[in-house]
Amino acid sequence: MREIVRLMGNRRFRTIFFMFVGFSIQLWWLGKTKKFLHKDAAARKAKAVYIDQARKFTSTAEELGGLMIKLGQFVSSRVDILPKEYTDILSGLQDAVPPVPAESIKKRMEQELSGRVTELFSEFDVSPVAAASLGQVHKAMLTNGETAAVKIMRPGIEDIVALDLATLKVLTALAGRFTKIGNFVDLRDVYDEFEEVASDELDYLTEAKNLQTFQAAFQDFPGVATAAINWELTTSKVLVMEFIDGVKIKEVNKLESSAVNKKKLASILFLAYLKQFLEDGFFHADPHPGNLLVKRDGTLCFIDFGMVGTVSDHMRSNMVKLAMDIYLKDAGGIVDALAQLGFLRKNADRAALKKSVNVVLAGFSEGQFNLETINNEAFLEGMREFLYEQPFQIPSRMTFFGKALMTVISICNGLDPDFDLVASIRPFVEDVVGGETVKPAKKTVVNQVKDTLLKIIPASRKMAHLIDQFESGDIRFQPSKAYEQKMLTQQYRETNKMILAIFGTGLFIAGSQMIQQSYDLGVIMMAFGSILTLLQVIRKKEKKRRRPHAKPPFNPGRS
Repeated sequence: MREIVRLMGNRRFRTIFFMFVGFSIQLWWLGKTKKFLHKDAAARKAKAVYIDQARKFTSTAEELGGLMIKLGQFVSSRVDILPKEYTDILSGLQDAVPPVPAESIKKRMEQELSGRVTELFSEFDVSPVAAASLGQVHKAMLTNGETAAVKIMRPGIEDIVALDLATLKVLTALAGRFTKIGNFVDLRDVYDEFEEVASDELDYLTEAKNLQTFQAAFQDFPGVATAAINWELTTSKVLVMEFIDGVKIKEVNKLESSAVNKKKLASILFLAYLKQFLEDGFFHADPHPGNLLVKRDGTLCFIDFGMVGTVSDHMRSNMVKLAMDIYLKDAGGIVDALAQLGFLRKNADRAALKKSVNVVLAGFSEGQFNLETINNEAFLEGMREFLYEQPFQIPSRMTFFGKALMTVISICNGLDPDFDLVASIRPFVEDVVGGETVKPAKKTVVNQVKDTLLKIIPASRKMAHLIDQFESGDIRFQPSKAYEQKMLTQQYRETNKMILAIFGTGLFIAGSQMIQQSYDLGVIMMAFGSILTLLQVIRKKEKKRRRPHAKPPFNPGRS
């Protein structure tokens, strides 16, 4: 409470604080009133409230800038926290704000680089190439004639970020205490993850080191490149690097070059992220189209390494297992891997989840996986409902991973409508199993794969998959044609006997009722009914008499 009183004097804090308080009151009132409404009416009212709140947050974030835009982008991937109406709107939030005046930018550059802009660069374009909430990029020419991209931190942004983090810390503490969200999501951990990434983005030296780490990992990877860093002109607030002359990955049609193959580009992008996730344990966490440029020769260039993520050895090994299980179409293995990764809560219905995974795996046919099977509104809506019904969660430190993965798959599907997820995973699986990529950095992962996968394939995995199919009812025994015909014939005879016996009993009862009205007809019906019923009884006894006696069980004590 003391912190709230201290911050209340700041207009920015009041704007953000009262916006979220207003949201909380709306949701509380919604919960109190919707019990008196019809189910459909309550759903419509809830949807309207969510849409209104998401739009208000978007407009406020765009007005305030700072970390509010980053926050909206961050939580847009938290489908375990926010409803669909929120995530749909927030996912379109763009980190693009009006640029800082040129004079303010030049002043900051001269303070950081201890020199005049005209002395440091032979040319400097005062109109920014891109302007984001934390910084903006200008095109310039170095004194040696090389073209450079100059990224400059917005003046005063450090104070704004510090205030925003303090505000979010207060709000997450209140939400954890007074709302139900804290019962199923560790809000403190969510805040810590966001704070860590946001703080790193305020230090361009950290970004330069991230870029350097990526360069080292991809120096021998064909088709991928990054910008070279000019360390002499780089500080914590100014980053100078090679200018990449290319187009956004979703705008490759603008390149009039036969060297750009969309299918190949999709494969390169997906394999590059597979390598980052499963081998390096270090990945570019913001792969939106503006950060993925394509040169005229088809080379894919990664830019903006302010936001990166890491994957622990434990998570990496289980992600490799997940990739293997997807490749082998093992629903049980996929569910187990998801549990190990922390995507399932303790009370998750794994049997139900396994059946849902089998539905997704049904899209696999002869090694092909058609993304159109899952990339439609009906399926996605069904999966979303399932995730809400199931105790599903996004584990800590996995928010940026999940967002990056889904963004990459979406881009790949846009480049290649026939993008084959399984075929793209196959080279990695075969590479790991073959042992050709064993390096100290991933020795733990490879050892686990070899210790388990090579013992399982092919027999045990096939048996496990067969058992899964029996359990789910997807597969049944198919008897021989002769045996099946024999069973059908026997069933037909027994059914006829039952029908005749019932018919005979019915005639006997009906005849007994008819005697009073027509004696002769009643007697005839009773007699005929009795004969039919007695014939079925006689046949049954005769069949039992003719049946050979069963041999007595073997008794080792008898001689």
